[in-house]
Amino acid sequence: MRMEGKLATLRPIEITDAKKFAELINDERTKDYLSGVFPINEFMEEEWIKKNAITHNAVNFAIEVGGYLVGSTGLMAIDWVARSAEYGIAIFDPAYWDKGIGTEVTHMMLRYAFEYLNLNRVWLRVFENNQRAIRVYEKCGFIQEGRMRQARYLKGQYIDVIIMGILSDEYWRMKSEF
Repeated sequence: MRMEGKLATLRPIEITDAKKFAELINDERTKDYLSGVFPINEFMEEEWIKKNAITHNAVNFAIEVGGYLVGSTGLMAIDWVARSAEYGIAIFDPAYWDKGIGTEVTHMMLRYAFEYLNLNRVWLRVFENNQRAIRVYEKCGFIQEGRMRQARYLKGQYIDVIIMGILSDEYWRMKSEF
């Protein structure tokens, strides 16, 4: 499945994306907002794609802008009984930050989660130092549900991890307002 927005396209992740992902993910500016702190290589990224791109409880997409791979997004830990999933997005290329792409992609993924997968709840984890992402999530209807104090270590300090979520009825209410 491909989803086209005004700014970005979501498409299935391919093995051929591994080299570009490894290059982008290793950028220190990006690593500050990701949970992984270890370097990765193309082989490791290929293995991740093979095992995780699409499974019975995960659906991940590549984010393209003008045919250029800039990041990835997905729904993980899908619980088909509780109809819940964890959302993730990373725009790895800093040249594409602050351009509205994250907001558009998040809207597309919520549409996919609630209108195609019939989920009831989408939740996420975000580091408190990632104010740009927090603003995007709030704009898209997520609300703060909790906080894991000092759950992330980064460059000599501990950072809180914020838990945010959106329910199906909140999504449909927001959608009807537009």
